Amino acid sequence: MQKKETLAEKVERYKDKPTDTATYEIEGQTFIVTAHFVGEKNLDKVIYDHAFHRAMEEPETA
Repeated sequence: MQKKETLAEKVERYKDKPTDTATYEIEGQTFIVTAHFVGEKNLDKVIYDHAFHRAMEEPETA
């Protein structure tokens, strides 16, 4: 069984990885979301899956 990584360990492990911060306002309350890009996903698969799901959700026009 693997030891669960602490927040401090994750901060140290990913400190040099790129991040992106976005601010959202929902019902008058502000939320700041920081995305950390750690390179643990197959980007080609993620983009394909996203495009496929968007295409399936869009109404068909003739």
